This record gives sequence, C-alpha cells and structure tokens, in this order.
Amino acid sequence: MKRLSFLLLLVLTCTVFATEAIAAKKVAVYAEGEIPNSTKSIVCSSVLSRLSGNKDYKAFERNSAFVNALDKEQDYQTSGDVPEKEIREVAQRMGVDYVIVVNTVISADEQCHMSARLIDLVTGEILKTVNLKREYAGSEAITLMANNLAYRLINNNSK
Repeated sequence: MKRLSFLLLLVLTCTVFATEAIAAKKVAVYAEGEIPNSTKSIVCSSVLSRLSGNKDYKAFERNSAFVNALDKEQDYQTSGDVPEKEIREVAQRMGVDYVIVVNTVISADEQCHMSARLIDLVTGEILKTVNLKREYAGSEAITLMANNLAYRLINNNSK
C-alpha cells in the first residue's frame, strides 16, 4: 500500500511539474529602431531581465545567431527595417513560440519613443502592444523604459 501511495504521489508530482514546464511560453526578444547597437543591447537585456523572473515565460537570449539570421534577409539589407514576417520566420527556426519586438527611436527633441509588441509565431497574431514616451536622459532612461515595457507586456492585469 505504501508503494502504491508513493508511486501515485510521484506521478502526480511529475504531472504538475511537466504541466508547468509545458505551459511556459518560450520568448525571444528583438530590438530595432534608429539607435546604436549598444542601446539595442541595453533594451534586450532589460526586457530579458524582466522575463527571467516570470514563471509563465521562458526567455531565450537575443544572440548573434538570431541577429545574423535577420541580417541575411534581403528585406533587411535593402530597407534597414526588419519586416515582422522575417522576424517570425527566424524566431520559429530558433524554436520559440513568441517574440517580443521592441522599436526605439530618440527624436530630435530628445524624446525617447519605445513601442513593443508580443507576437504569437504560430498565428502571427499580435497579442499585446505597449507604447511609452519619455524625455531621453541617457541609457538609464532606456533601461527603465524597457523594463516597464516588458512588465506591461507580460502582466495579465496591465492594458
């Protein structure tokens, strides 16, 4: 009887943990916009930092393979912007379910405009978008904005 109870408890525990692991959404982050690569790196790091503390999301680092794959796309070479379709295709090849695309622009009047969208790669549906605008005062403003943006994207109570 004890063996049967132990086996049942073990199966139940494995099922609970397997369900949690399967439920976690695999997400890649891509930053674009009229900003230097170092600033894009700050944006990605801030978003990934926020994702890493959330049990509903499994963050995949924006690595050189992801960026290089996007760089090779002809549309990127000619226009300077990566079409959403290209981002989705590359992210799917990397094995993620979702991608967060963050666009950052620092305008001539020293305002930082940051927008992000959470995209389901299977359907192509944009699940949520967030826009922020703040006075640009250096990399600290970028870090705070990206962190806030990520929080609002993954928080179910945020609109």
